[in-house]
Amino acid sequence: MSDPYTLLGAGWREPGGRWHALPPDVARIERRGPKTHCIVFEWPQANAVELCLAAPDKALFLGGGERFECLDLRGSVVRHYLENAGQGSGTYLPVPWIASTAGFSMGLTGHDAASFHLAAPWEPHVLRIQVESSRIELHLDLGTLAEQHRAWTLRVGPPEMPDDAFFGLWKAGDWRIEDAGTVDADRAGFRAMGLPLDVKLIDAYWEEEIHSFEFDRTKYPEGWDMVKAMAAEGTQVHLWLCPWVVVGTRSHASALDLGYVIVDRQGQPLVRRPGANPNVRAALIDFTNPSARDWWVQGLRSLVQRGIAGFKADFGEQLPDHAVLHNGLSGPGAHNAYVKAYLDATAEAFEGPVRPVISRSAQAGCRQQIWSGDQTSDFCPKSGLPAAIRAAQSASLSGFPFIGSDIGGYFGTPTPQVFARWAQFSAFQPLFMLHGLGCREPWQMDADSQRIFTACAKLHLELKPYFLALAAEAVAGGLPPVRMMPLVFPEIDWRGLNDWDQQFMLGDALLVAPVAFYASTRAVFLPPGRWYDALSRRWIDGGQTMLHEVPMDKVPVFFREGASIPLQPDRRSPEIWIVHGLDTASADASARAAVIADGKRVDAGATRHWALSERGSIHHALGELIPLEAA
Repeated sequence: MSDPYTLLGAGWREPGGRWHALPPDVARIERRGPKTHCIVFEWPQANAVELCLAAPDKALFLGGGERFECLDLRGSVVRHYLENAGQGSGTYLPVPWIASTAGFSMGLTGHDAASFHLAAPWEPHVLRIQVESSRIELHLDLGTLAEQHRAWTLRVGPPEMPDDAFFGLWKAGDWRIEDAGTVDADRAGFRAMGLPLDVKLIDAYWEEEIHSFEFDRTKYPEGWDMVKAMAAEGTQVHLWLCPWVVVGTRSHASALDLGYVIVDRQGQPLVRRPGANPNVRAALIDFTNPSARDWWVQGLRSLVQRGIAGFKADFGEQLPDHAVLHNGLSGPGAHNAYVKAYLDATAEAFEGPVRPVISRSAQAGCRQQIWSGDQTSDFCPKSGLPAAIRAAQSASLSGFPFIGSDIGGYFGTPTPQVFARWAQFSAFQPLFMLHGLGCREPWQMDADSQRIFTACAKLHLELKPYFLALAAEAVAGGLPPVRMMPLVFPEIDWRGLNDWDQQFMLGDALLVAPVAFYASTRAVFLPPGRWYDALSRRWIDGGQTMLHEVPMDKVPVFFREGASIPLQPDRRSPEIWIVHGLDTASADASARAAVIADGKRVDAGATRHWALSERGSIHHALGELIPLEAA
């Protein structure tokens, strides 16, 4: 059998910037397994090298990390370079791996800056992979998209299993006004809505000064008593972190004196504006310095020992290319590698197998949970809810399956319509988190917003057993919970279907099509097969595009025939409901008997089995449910 890829040539760039093309035989192809190949090329005097492959016609190119602008990357240049960008073509989370529907993926290990030219308009038949180094090792894994994903996941390391609370309900505050009063308001607000607050994330500037590792007593006069009280209520407290020390603070003076900060090529400490605040000047902590890392870890462990359950590791994209790390790294490779050193040091604060760290930036090989950063509070295709929907799918495929976004977006105050549609999308994501600048408190919104948010939050909690089952699959190297359509249905030519990147599968059972625009008519393509339409409460045939008029309190969800999912309708009860995709009107006796027999294999003492029906006795967000035996 011939290989699904064709090597066209190689090339190298001299320090002056001029590129030199070379024939393909200067590179060697190593066949390291039946489906694992590696193309190696080295040119010692080069400051960059490249490999050129033929671009298969009609193939989709997917992955590349967390991507906001599009899922099919064909025709674009995908950079492997960390940026403070949660919209458009930039990304907090670049991954040097591109999967394809042509039967092979292309991946780079290491942190060197790189560019994947994927059938760009000026050379539509060429894949050009360029690395800022004198050596390139391009890993090619052959097979289906699922096989490519598994090979890459096992190469860089599977994700860590999150704490159970990760799949619950999160609330973060507006960092500009967050204090003990807003924390208490969040606790009271969730109680008033009848919802559990699983994680309270206290955002930026909770400390006396950054990295004093003590609460600001002006904002939180009884900070540690507050943490204890929330723990007694079943609420975990997570704290915001950043990788710098601010000029003018005791922390900065101490870190500077001890040599814990990043320096330039002349050995001078680097001072920069780290975030969006023009009044803050800071120095980045050098986590490759063992002493600085130990100081960081011990400071975080002191917080964990006093009751802090997790951390939000913000930023990590700011290292300039002229910085020199303690381990000797410099340049774009150090820029990309810095965030992994930061996250690894943060995770070291936890001594057990579960290490609750959530970040917005990462690199291949990082194993933490993520949120998609700062989107706009609107339906803007490249920066709002549509961008967050793409980000969840692309990050999941690229090795980061435990993801979510700020409900309502981060920049701006969402309209009731934007807030409702974002909450509906988030109900079907692993992470369900209220966060942003401005009001994100449903109890301060109109009655419809409160009602819709509460319904979405309860549905998310009911889906927790399903999320946990899908999470176990992901950490074993399997598929992520959120699956883009070509991953589950590779036989379909998705290129000719509009907006396929705005619908996704949750596992293999549920097709979810959020409404992410200022209208209510939603077109959804259903792959071949039978599907239960939760909106119309009926079974329909796939292989067609459905048009739905979607009220603001509804979301199009379709249940795949033959699938089953576990639900927990009441978190105060251990009882689990198993919902089966059985069309009771058309299934023959043997098919019905097989589903019932399969259901009875589960302990009936804590489990009830239901079928989806057009005449069910229980009205549920996923459809009308009827007891399986009565179906």
